[in-house]
Amino acid sequence: MKEFVVRTPHQLGPVLQGYRKSRSLTQADVGRAIGLPQSEVSRLELDASGTSVSRIFKFLAALKLE
Repeated sequence: MKEFVVRTPHQLGPVLQGYRKSRSLTQADVGRAIGLPQSEVSRLELDASGTSVSRIFKFLAALKLE
């Protein structure tokens, strides 16, 4: 998949969603990997502005992204 530069929290969610889908993972799959319910993964993909940096890094790790 193409590399993306994310400059705002609003841009982060759709990029994470795209990478998640490219790996054929569901929101529930990612949630299990990082210890969050599917609803929280959905919320992060819709609007990452209220999400902690720690949670974002866990999400990135679950998708094997840097």
